[in-house]
Amino acid sequence: MRRIYFALLVSLLGLTACDSVLDTNPRASVAAETAVQTEKDAESAILGVYSILQYDDLYGQYAVVIPDLYSDDLDHTGTFTSLGEFDNNNVFPDNVSINDGWSVRYVGINRANSVLMALDRLEEISDDKRTSLKGEALFLRAFLHFELARYFGGVPIVTEPTDGADEISRPARNTLEEVYARVEADLKEAETLLPASKSAGRASKLTAKALLARLYLYQERWADAFAAADEVIESGAYSLVGDYATLMETKNSPESILEVQFSTNDANSLAFWFFPDELGGRLEYAPSVALYEAYEEGDQRRHATVGNLDGLLYGTKYFRISNGDDNVFVLRLAEMYLIRAEALARQGGAVEAVQADINAIRNRAGLGDTEADTVEELLDAILQERRVEFALEGHRFFDLRRTGRAMEVLGITNPDRLLFPIPQAELDVNPNLVQNPGY
Repeated sequence: MRRIYFALLVSLLGLTACDSVLDTNPRASVAAETAVQTEKDAESAILGVYSILQYDDLYGQYAVVIPDLYSDDLDHTGTFTSLGEFDNNNVFPDNVSINDGWSVRYVGINRANSVLMALDRLEEISDDKRTSLKGEALFLRAFLHFELARYFGGVPIVTEPTDGADEISRPARNTLEEVYARVEADLKEAETLLPASKSAGRASKLTAKALLARLYLYQERWADAFAAADEVIESGAYSLVGDYATLMETKNSPESILEVQFSTNDANSLAFWFFPDELGGRLEYAPSVALYEAYEEGDQRRHATVGNLDGLLYGTKYFRISNGDDNVFVLRLAEMYLIRAEALARQGGAVEAVQADINAIRNRAGLGDTEADTVEELLDAILQERRVEFALEGHRFFDLRRTGRAMEVLGITNPDRLLFPIPQAELDVNPNLVQNPGY
């Protein structure tokens, strides 16, 4: 994928969710006030923000692969040295995936900011549509800032669109706390504006609430995390599917809160990269033996996640290799159960209530109730369930880091390696950026 530099604004018109995920011309710049003149234009523009999530450097591949490669769940089995750096926990600032991942997230933020600016000026639009589109733009801006913070720590907060190499396009880094505060503010405002009804691949009020639950979990704001996750669960808008494999086989299942939509026209290559040669793939990365052995006997999630071809392990969660149209989860109900369980356990809540949430996930996977009954055992059980429930969905490294276990589990000796490096290409063009320690 072509590199997209942070200071450049891509066109808003024509970049809907139906365009190719490889269409990344960085010089197709159109000012928002010119591009968005009607309600239809505004709808196309917001779809152009969602389309960012389909890129290889986001949920088209690397958002789910890189965090698991950096953990103990995926091994690099191919030839791309840039991916090998993640498996070795030794990523260099000139790593192409780091550079492109940073850039594409800021392109998405810039698109969201352009939509927000256009909506403020647009006259030919209904009040309801203006409100809902503003909510979606705020949600996506929050989501992309949160994504950046997970990888890099404090990053520049950008709330104004830019189309040139000026001071706005060369901002300094904000602190992690400032980024989280911005994410929270955007999500709370988005929640008041978004529609209550669900629409496949698009944000609703409960989508914003679910992302707030994850944010509060990362901030260790246990009471807030519990309340947010509890609201999503108790809303009744979502339900756990009976069979874990159904999650992957059925797009936009009742459990899905937000998943990135792919089709034959908008394909990803996840199945190709996960499958071995014998099944038409490349096997660039593969589930580790440690992940395979992490599943208990009888856990239905193992077969739905890891294939075993005569001793050769490969990923099966993304399996539509012919069409490349596997959807990819961003948020789903199982995460809300485990967030609620962890938040309650860390507050010293009722053991039975924590166990009930853990068991909802275990029982769906064909397992019996948890035997954990102390706070420490419950937290261990939750981390274990998160590992096998969300394997190959990009959670594992971030879970190990936020719980303080990454260095021990992954054998990382330098704490600086718990954050990824700021891309060298960005440091070269922005003198206001400062590299993370240790790089």
